[in-house]
Amino acid sequence: MTEETAKDIAFHMTDWLEDLQELTLFLAEPESYSDSDIHKLLIRFLSHAPDHIAAATKLYMDISVSDIFGVGAVDTDEQ
Repeated sequence: MTEETAKDIAFHMTDWLEDLQELTLFLAEPESYSDSDIHKLLIRFLSHAPDHIAAATKLYMDISVSDIFGVGAVDTDEQ
């Protein structure tokens, strides 16, 4: 693995840590969050973390994400 690839992996594994911290706080005390707060938290987490995790997985293990649950989670259209 090149140093540049290692740096890319580190970036993708750390850029969303703030999102993870917010999610962890919510999961520890869900009753302290309003519906609006939960909605905002989930939107931030779900729109940010998965792409970083997918990128790190591809860079580290050369595995692409797939739609294992069959919900259309992976866009297969050529862009």
